[in-house]
Amino acid sequence: MNRVDIKELNRQRVYQLVYQENQISKPTISAKLKISLPTVSQCVNELIERGLVSEKGYFESTGGRKAAIITLNRDIKVSVGVEILKELIHLTVVDLYGAVIREKFIQFPFKDSEEYCSHVGRYIIEFVDESQIDYNMILGVGIAIQGLVDKKTGKVTFGRILNANGFDAERIGKYIPFPCELRHDTERAAAYTLWHNPKINDALYVVLNRNLGGAVIINGEVHHGQILPSGLIAHMTLIPNGRTCYCGKKGCVEAYCSVDSITRTFNQDLKSFFFDLRRGQPEHVRFWEKYLAYLAGAIYNYQILMSTEVVIGGLAAEYLTEEDIHKIMDMELQGSNIAETLPKIWISEYNNTSAGAALIYIKEFLAEFGITGRYESVEE
Repeated sequence: MNRVDIKELNRQRVYQLVYQENQISKPTISAKLKISLPTVSQCVNELIERGLVSEKGYFESTGGRKAAIITLNRDIKVSVGVEILKELIHLTVVDLYGAVIREKFIQFPFKDSEEYCSHVGRYIIEFVDESQIDYNMILGVGIAIQGLVDKKTGKVTFGRILNANGFDAERIGKYIPFPCELRHDTERAAAYTLWHNPKINDALYVVLNRNLGGAVIINGEVHHGQILPSGLIAHMTLIPNGRTCYCGKKGCVEAYCSVDSITRTFNQDLKSFFFDLRRGQPEHVRFWEKYLAYLAGAIYNYQILMSTEVVIGGLAAEYLTEEDIHKIMDMELQGSNIAETLPKIWISEYNNTSAGAALIYIKEFLAEFGITGRYESVEE
C-alpha cells in the first residue's frame, strides 16, 4: 500500500469514527484509531475543507487545553424519497443519518401517463425548493412504488394495484435534475426498519398497509430472490379456494390480512375501527380474533420454514398492542405439534417507506467511506 492509499484510508477511518460518535475530539480519534495526532489533524482539516465535518465549540477541560469538538455535517448531503401510492405521493428528505428533515403528502392519484410523471417531477422540485436545499447537496431521488420491480431493468414487472406494468424511474427522472431509482415499496419500508434496528440479523418484515407486503431479511440485508423479490407472504395461499385476491388467485394472505380487508368489512377507516375494537364493540372483537388467527397462520407457515423472528410494520402497526402479539404467538403454537416455542414477533416503531426509498443514495454515499449503516449510538 503506497502513501496515497494510506492517507485515503486514514481519512476514511477518521470520517467513519466521527460519523459513529457524531461528536468527538482529535485526541480521542488518535487514541481510538491508534493514529498520530498530526495525522488526525491533517485528516480532519481535509474533511473540513470538503465540508464533511466541522469544529464546533470545545469539550470541557480535564485539566489541560480544551479539545475542539469535531462533529459531522449531517446535512451536507441529503437524499429525497418519493412513495407513490394509489391516491397520493409522499415526499421526504433525509440527512446522512437517515433522519427525516422534512416531509410532505400530496393528494395526487396515480396514472401511468406522461402528464402524471411531469407533475410528480414538478412536485419534487417544488419540495426541494420549499425545503431550501441546494441542488448540489442532493445525492439522488429514491422512488418506492406498489409493484414488483425487476432488479436488472428497473421496470415494474407486476403492478396490478396501480396498473403500472413497465413503469420505471426514467419516466419521472427526465423531469428532475437528479439521479433517481425505482424500488418495490415493501423492500424500502423494510430497509427503513433495518436502518433503525441494526441488530436485526435474520427476519421476516411484514408490512400491514392497505395492501399487505413482506420482505425476507438475511444477514442484516433485504434478500432478493432469483426472479421475484423474497418474502411475498401476501400471495401465499392461506385458505384454498378462499376469497379472491387482486392478483387473481383465491385464498391469498392479502385477502385476509391487509388493512383493506379490515376497512372494507366495516366501511370505516383504520383509526375508527380500532377505536370501536378497543372499547369492546362485539362484532369488531369477533372480527379481530379471526384476523389475528389468519395472521398467525400466515406467520406460522413462514416461521416453520425459516425459523426467524418476524417484524411487523405499516399503518396497522401503531394500533397493535403487546396483547395482540402474544395472541398471535399463542395461536401459532396452538396449531403446532412440532414446536414448543417459535422466534419472537415484534412491532417496528419506524414506518416510513418514503424515507426508506431515500436511503438508497445515503447508503451509497456512506459506502464510499466504508460505512455500512446507521450506528445505534447516534442520536437524531
